[in-house]
Amino acid sequence: MAAQPPSGIRLSALCPKFLHTNSTSHTWPFSAVAELIDNAYDPDVNAKQIWIDKTVINGHICLTFTDNGNGMTSDKLHKMLSFGFSDKVTMNGHVPVGLYGNGFKSGSMRLGKDAIVFTKNGESMSVGFLSQSYLEVIKAEHVVVPIVAFNNHRQMINLTESKASLAAILEHSLFSTEQKLLAELDAVMGKKGTRIIIWNLRSYKNGATEFDFDKDKYDIRIPEDLDETTGKKGYKKQERMDQIAPESDYSLRAYCSILYLKPRMQIILRGQKVKTQLVSKSLAYIERDVYRPKFLTRTVRITFGFNCRNKDHYGIMMYHRNRLIKAYEKVGCQLRANNMGVGVVGIIECNFLKPTHNKQDFDYTNEYRLTITALGDKLNDYWNEMKVKKNAEYPLNLPVEDIQKRPDQTWVQCDSCLKWRKLPDGIDQLPEKWYCSNNPDPQFRNCDVPEEPEDEDLVHPTYEKTYKKSLKRRLSVRSSILNTKSRRLTSQTFENSAYKDDDDEDVIILEENSTPKPAVDHDIEMKSEQVHVEQSGVQVEIVGDNEPCGQASSTSTSSSRCDQGTTAATQTEVPNLVVKKEETIEDTIDARNDTAALASFVEAEAKVHEARETFDKSAGDAGCQLNEVRNELLLVTQEKENFKRQCHTLTDQVKVLEQRLLEMNDKYVKKETCHQATETDAVFILESINGKSESPDYMASQYQQALEEIERLKKQCSALQHVKAECGQCSNSESKSEMDEMAVQLDDVFRQLDKCSVERDQYKSEVELLEMEKSQIRLQCEELKTEIEQLKSTSQQIGTVSTSSNIEESINYADGESLKLRSLRINVGQLLAMIVPDLDLQQVNYDVDVVDEILGQVVEQMSEISST
Repeated sequence: MAAQPPSGIRLSALCPKFLHTNSTSHTWPFSAVAELIDNAYDPDVNAKQIWIDKTVINGHICLTFTDNGNGMTSDKLHKMLSFGFSDKVTMNGHVPVGLYGNGFKSGSMRLGKDAIVFTKNGESMSVGFLSQSYLEVIKAEHVVVPIVAFNNHRQMINLTESKASLAAILEHSLFSTEQKLLAELDAVMGKKGTRIIIWNLRSYKNGATEFDFDKDKYDIRIPEDLDETTGKKGYKKQERMDQIAPESDYSLRAYCSILYLKPRMQIILRGQKVKTQLVSKSLAYIERDVYRPKFLTRTVRITFGFNCRNKDHYGIMMYHRNRLIKAYEKVGCQLRANNMGVGVVGIIECNFLKPTHNKQDFDYTNEYRLTITALGDKLNDYWNEMKVKKNAEYPLNLPVEDIQKRPDQTWVQCDSCLKWRKLPDGIDQLPEKWYCSNNPDPQFRNCDVPEEPEDEDLVHPTYEKTYKKSLKRRLSVRSSILNTKSRRLTSQTFENSAYKDDDDEDVIILEENSTPKPAVDHDIEMKSEQVHVEQSGVQVEIVGDNEPCGQASSTSTSSSRCDQGTTAATQTEVPNLVVKKEETIEDTIDARNDTAALASFVEAEAKVHEARETFDKSAGDAGCQLNEVRNELLLVTQEKENFKRQCHTLTDQVKVLEQRLLEMNDKYVKKETCHQATETDAVFILESINGKSESPDYMASQYQQALEEIERLKKQCSALQHVKAECGQCSNSESKSEMDEMAVQLDDVFRQLDKCSVERDQYKSEVELLEMEKSQIRLQCEELKTEIEQLKSTSQQIGTVSTSSNIEESINYADGESLKLRSLRINVGQLLAMIVPDLDLQQVNYDVDVVDEILGQVVEQMSEISST
């Protein structure tokens, strides 16, 4: 029992206008439809199918939603028509979508002004009425919901409440008699289910509804708008005004196909089943990554892949409790005005985020912002990895986003048990109805077998991010080179010092060319780095400057060279010495043959004796550092020798390949050139430290010879490509060998054999089902025939025994019996329609014996078939 409020305290009132106000949260009409689908999907209803259709009742266009779920009692129906009641819980791993107890009210009132609900749960039947038109007519100050309850014998229960509600429903709804209400309850197939009818649909000023029912008779679409700038028709949601709108934005069939991450319910839209799909398994080049947020104790799986249907539909699909919240959300590189990330779809189930009331977005919290940022970074990793991988496999092919793709796996849902099954590769065409018995895999050929288990929570991504690792390796090598330069600069500061008297500040600007930027790193900017080295009162500060490529400082032209390729000057001051170093980074490949730039002028202001005292104090520390540098130099020298040996080995291999290239005229050799700028510069700098650097003229001549060799090899490759094309044409004209023909024939025979075996199993299962249905129908027909005979005999007895004194009573009784007989004939007609597809029930008159005669003929035919 609900607790009563304390006496003297008023209850909060709910104005009828709130029904419209509450519905405005759905700016997109399909989000309102999704609310009604969610109610049938949730575990408390657990419907296997839901039928969505458009019909016309009394001249009104109506939307109907019918499911075969568990139905509702009158009390539960009252809670559904009220606000804020939600007692949904997880059942057998089925997590409910509903959260707030507001979905039916906001969804139904968004679609139309009036809605009526017919429901039965096997023990009782109820009718509920939620109508803005009714509340306006009676000028209600509060929301009133008439509810009528019936028992299984079609008799009203809770008479006081039901009679008043029945009168209101018959007067203000589309159904003017109690029989019409009961007929709609009969339209709910089976003993349990719910049927919702919505009318007075939202319409435009010209009287047309906001839906287009005519363009596709098996779909409900949002009408196209005319774009004044382009002159093209199309529909776009507000957040996609500058993007290509996916079909799910304006087609209810397309939207329902991706509404659930793993569909558990069939949706039949306007008489045709929606082909739902496992979104995470219908992509190409699928890889999985993991998201480890600090606010969670577990990892979250992210699936990436390419859209096989349309590359222009890409972005992140964000689900919550198996339900789609945001579709094709652009993140990371997809937000840029280029082709990066085109075609890539990401899928994540964000159960840790909180959706908004209309279930079309998430609350804009810090957790949501962190998740979007992480999704952008991980999508960038996947894009870079796939682009490098596919371009390496197909160097002369189209970009990765333009390559024709097909899903990595094929999954299909059983029409009987609704379980998802994985099919072998190569099966493209499937029957209209597919059952587990059609599965080529015998392990999953039975509906009682559970689905294949999902992947457990991932700890690491399923693919190695080689592109990211190589990028980090290049940056680490570059930073190690800068550290080597800084140590070398420190030692040279004490060796090449000069002293001059001047009144300026004790600041020296050193400019030298840094390691050139590799050709592939066009999007990477060198950040400014500051390294502070303190040595007994002497501070050395190195500052890297982001100068544009190709610029050289004016002071570098007037500097002098030192023995090891770089110069350093010091200016002393008591008690500190400050040295600043400014580097210029050049992007062009020719810069990697230049030596380090020369240091600038030397200015000194302090006295010689004070500077000597400072150097004497730091001599001990400098000696220790010198020993460390020598040890590191030995290690670097060994590494240099290893590089030299590898270089000689690679040179020998190149010579062998060149010899093979000249000999093999009928083959195509793919040559890849890898520019290792960083390693080359590292070896060059280490050689200059060791005092073994070559002259610039010699290096320039070597570099010119290498360019000429590359051009020669390119010409040879192009010539071989032409040879390959000519040979390919010749080989295509040649006939295949006998072994190849026999292999092809055997393969065809085996394929036909497998196909025949599958068809045999299918026909066998269909025969078994038909035998069971035939036996059940035969029993039902016999029962119905005997019941009809009893009713006929009863009606005849009543007609003969009737007297003039009780004429009125007998007429009323006969009317009741005729209603029962009519209802029975309606059920028999629906049963016969399953057996005789050509039978048009709309042309059948249930007041005469037409159904009885058809039933007798069917029974005779089935008896003849069984005897044969």
